[in-house]
Amino acid sequence: MRANSIVRVVLVFVLGVIFTLLSFTVVHAYIEGCLAGGGTSTGSDATTSRGSGDHSEAGGTISTHSAYAEYSKESYFAGFCLNTNNTGQGIFVGAGIGKRDSSLELVLTMADVSEFNDFLISAKYQFLGETLSRPAMAVGIDAINEIPGQMQSSPYIVASKFFPKVKLPLLVSLGWGSGRFRDNFFGSLAFVLQRHWNFIVEYDGAGGNVGISFGSEVSLWKPFPVVVTLGVQNAFASDEESTFSVGAGIRFP
Repeated sequence: MRANSIVRVVLVFVLGVIFTLLSFTVVHAYIEGCLAGGGTSTGSDATTSRGSGDHSEAGGTISTHSAYAEYSKESYFAGFCLNTNNTGQGIFVGAGIGKRDSSLELVLTMADVSEFNDFLISAKYQFLGETLSRPAMAVGIDAINEIPGQMQSSPYIVASKFFPKVKLPLLVSLGWGSGRFRDNFFGSLAFVLQRHWNFIVEYDGAGGNVGISFGSEVSLWKPFPVVVTLGVQNAFASDEESTFSVGAGIRFP
């Protein structure tokens, strides 16, 4: 069996087990940890190839945002996030409305599957498409309906540009945001190792993160893109505890 086939089988098994466990487990956690953990705050950024602007099948960020949004043609995605210090785990669903390069992406995050009132709504609007000479741009807000003591609303603006002609193809995102971004700049560098793998280094306004993202297609009754992102948050901070996070998602074309 080829290596890619083995990886796909493992991904299907892992996703199935975790989604099943999350469906029957009450998850009480601070949502900010989950949002900053990659899977949920970034929506398609961490969990579909659109997070790389179709430049790679892997995700483009860990806990920040890129300027690429889902659109109607590839509109539905879902996933989960977990981390090692139990400050953030949850499940999320999302959809894109509009056409490529001019679309609104909506994400619903639930940190407690037993209580429907424990959820957050986030949105991102991509208003400018990427060309050879200009970056893509988007505005958005995490946690529109903020929950006091757990997650505050976090508006942001971000630009993304792909550089294919450097020695190692590179996707650069740079933005500014308040709330969880602490009125600060944030950004990411996603090195496209190959079509299925990205190596990501980023700053989220509070600390530095590093990780790797894998993307492929799982063939069930039709092909479904799947992305898994593994990251270490606060990887470069000596006065902050480093945490390991995993986010995974599947898109329903």
